[in-house]
Amino acid sequence: MTGIGNLLIGISGLLFMIALHLLYGNHTKSGDAGVGYAWSLLLTLSGQVICLTIVALITAKKGGFSWIVGAGSGRTLFIIAGFLLAIWGIAFFSMGEGTGHLPVFIRSLLKILPPVLYLSVLAASVLLLNIPLRQSLPDWVWRLPVYFPVIVGLLAFMIVFTKKMQRDAENFKSYQSGKAQQFQSELDQIDATDLERDMVFLLSYTDKNQSSVLRKRALQRIHTREDWQEELVRRLQNDWAPEVFTFLASKDVPDEGMFAEALKVGILIQARLIRESIRNCNSAYDLYPGRFSWEVERVLSTLDRFKDTGINYTSQVNELRKSLDEPVHFNKPELKAKILLDRWLKKHHTL
Repeated sequence: MTGIGNLLIGISGLLFMIALHLLYGNHTKSGDAGVGYAWSLLLTLSGQVICLTIVALITAKKGGFSWIVGAGSGRTLFIIAGFLLAIWGIAFFSMGEGTGHLPVFIRSLLKILPPVLYLSVLAASVLLLNIPLRQSLPDWVWRLPVYFPVIVGLLAFMIVFTKKMQRDAENFKSYQSGKAQQFQSELDQIDATDLERDMVFLLSYTDKNQSSVLRKRALQRIHTREDWQEELVRRLQNDWAPEVFTFLASKDVPDEGMFAEALKVGILIQARLIRESIRNCNSAYDLYPGRFSWEVERVLSTLDRFKDTGINYTSQVNELRKSLDEPVHFNKPELKAKILLDRWLKKHHTL
């Protein structure tokens, strides 16, 4: 077994010479030639990893890691972690990633680090595999090539981790900045809305799922219009009815009686709009199970707020339920909105 291990170390050494030629020879590193160069280096490094992995397994079988503190799975995990860190350090610094921002002097030192690391790994492999040779040397002599690549690998890991944390922080900062700009833009849009002509566009901001700040600002603006309730009743009786239901589902109104009959018209308009939407669907991608749940939930939430008016809306809700049965030319999914409506209708004893 020791002979096989030493043979693999020798093969790994030959691959190391090829890697040196690739790393420090005069090669074109751009275009198609650059792609070939990268693949050649990757395959060479992979071959070395395979050889050294087999050597490590042979070393473990021969008890070459018995000096490591611990036993069983703990020692195995420690060995695997050290091996992976050493290989990671070699690969990382061979590719030259993450060092472009460093001073030229340090980059020059790091450029010669890969061969030093690899020679250290080869030396560690030889010493750990050949136990009599290791025992003939002082501890610090054979421990140095063992610990050095592991420490450098840990450094490479820390560089990558730090870079990732910096990128994540920058991305989060950019996201927060964009979110703040969007939020301010929405506030400005609310403030700039012409209430006499475009009050209906503020209704979407009054939904219960909206930011409390946006919702409060939109409600404040709406209430500055003296006839805002009359405007809601008017919009409830045309194709803006869904927006009015968004408002009414989340907000009480002073004069509920004003809306009583208009709600019937609004529900029928919502039913018609759903039928038209279903007819325009071309596949299950357009007509997915959750489609229309939002609109139906707003209608039903509105009716719950108006339950004390004494008006019976079951006929209109039945029409809304029927609209979901509009036929299509493809395999129609089961719409979840049907469940909401069936539940409401059953509660009101109409099924």
